Amino acid sequence: MAASTNSTAESLRTLPGDEVRQILWRTTERYDLQMLVQSVRGVARGPIARLVANGARNTHEWTPEKNAMLREFDAAGITGVFLDPEYGGYLEGPKNLPMAMVAFELAWVDGGAATGSLAGGLALAPIHERGTADQRAEWMRRCSTTLNETPARGAFCLVAATRRSKGYSRECGISACS
Repeated sequence: MAASTNSTAESLRTLPGDEVRQILWRTTERYDLQMLVQSVRGVARGPIARLVANGARNTHEWTPEKNAMLREFDAAGITGVFLDPEYGGYLEGPKNLPMAMVAFELAWVDGGAATGSLAGGLALAPIHERGTADQRAEWMRRCSTTLNETPARGAFCLVAATRRSKGYSRECGISACS
């Protein structure tokens, strides 16, 4: 009788560490992104983890504790990830990877915090991509934590198509509040 062999491959027991992720995401030469990840991880494992442990997920109400999370985002540089340097941001170039890295780190602790980290960038995206130079300067500067003690906050939402007399249109709302 021939001995049977188990040919199943061993599965990944742990997620890749920072060294492997830097190679995979090609950030080995980007010290700014490495520091961003460390900063975000500190917020995720500290204030966000405490919010979760104290039951913040159990309500959709906006509480003073959840509001304090935004100040933590500001202090860690999360709020400014989407902004270009001329408007008070600190990262050059495309922002998709840095924003994804921020959301990835926050999502390990709380998906709502990850979503919240993306909201400001989504609110500014139409202005960033299609706004006039004056509109970009006005709104990007308002949302900067380096130029304002209390930055403007934005939210983005899509509303279902509505019937109009001349067909359908898609409405979207951009709301900035201080």
